[in-house]
Amino acid sequence: MDLTLAAIVIMSGWVLAIFAAGLVMVLRPGGVAVGFAPATAAASTSTGRRGEILLGGGAEVFGNFRGRVRGVQLRPDNRQLQDVELASGLEDGQVPAASILSADGQVLQLADGWPEAPPEGPPTVAATLRDNATVIGAEGKRLGKLRLVCYDEASRTVTGLVVEGRGMPSRRLLPIDRVMAAGPDRITTTLKATDWTNLQPFATDWEIRQSVLQQVSLDPTLEAVSRALSIDIQDQRARLRGYATDDAQAERVAQAVRSVPGVAELDLDLVTDEGLAGAVREALGRDPVTSAARVQVSAHFGTVDIGGEVPEQFTGDPDLVAQRTVDRELVVAALRTLSEEHRDVVLECYFRGSTVAEAARTLGIPPGTVKSRTHYALRSLKLVLEELGVTQ
Repeated sequence: MDLTLAAIVIMSGWVLAIFAAGLVMVLRPGGVAVGFAPATAAASTSTGRRGEILLGGGAEVFGNFRGRVRGVQLRPDNRQLQDVELASGLEDGQVPAASILSADGQVLQLADGWPEAPPEGPPTVAATLRDNATVIGAEGKRLGKLRLVCYDEASRTVTGLVVEGRGMPSRRLLPIDRVMAAGPDRITTTLKATDWTNLQPFATDWEIRQSVLQQVSLDPTLEAVSRALSIDIQDQRARLRGYATDDAQAERVAQAVRSVPGVAELDLDLVTDEGLAGAVREALGRDPVTSAARVQVSAHFGTVDIGGEVPEQFTGDPDLVAQRTVDRELVVAALRTLSEEHRDVVLECYFRGSTVAEAARTLGIPPGTVKSRTHYALRSLKLVLEELGVTQ
């Protein structure tokens, strides 16, 4: 009888423990599936650069590892990020979304000293998105597993989920307005399984940049031009600036970039030899002193050649006008190879004549940042101009 009573007590304890664990899961924010309110036009529109949080990826503070991203929580009414769940060994912790500095699809950068969550208080309703959560289609069929969460950096509103599923490319971007409900292990959507391949293929900006560099380097005819290219990838949109010998070479660059999976758009702006020669012809025609000269202008590998005849008593110098024009075009081409941050400080300090303090106020950055960016920008300009044949 005593053994029977002991067994009953033990079993009752197990039942109570299981019930308590279930109750904790229900009460914990994001512990159960949470339905999303219908998406509004404002919530679906991105106004800033896209952040990409890799679930399961690392989180850092000033380069110091703080844990792995276990998941994120967002409000189901406006889809705004609330917290990031970090797993750092023995215990998990929550970091407010306001502490996110950047997320590039590789590492989540966090600010130092975020405020601690209040110890007590009523639970808030939040939807939890975790790595490996199963994504379900409209017919109840499995679409794939959750890998990344994309959000608008300006408003911290989640804009899409990266799902890894069948076929190639395997990762695709699911718009957040297709999500009906989300829980830690299961996400239900309105997407039909037959529409899976219609979703935009996904790659992080870092992955696209590395693939573009690799594709360009694989073509031996692009070896020289690759050193004069500026490659800027933002939200899967590729922008290339620099120099190409002719339109055919520029088209080969474009083909190499378009062959990279995940490139959604391409903005190509390359200065060619014909473009340089055309700029010199226009400059000679506009100058009243040199407009009477009957010359032929051509360009080869960034160097302009001028030939022909000039009338007697002609006092102009077509070569001088041409060189000034070429130098100007090449400087513009070199400036285009700089990042936006470096180009801004060069234009502010050297073209608009601003002091370091004035440039800092205009650009909204510390004076020390202006100095460091100027240093690296001028060094990069020197290298690019040397590649283009400008040595002075």
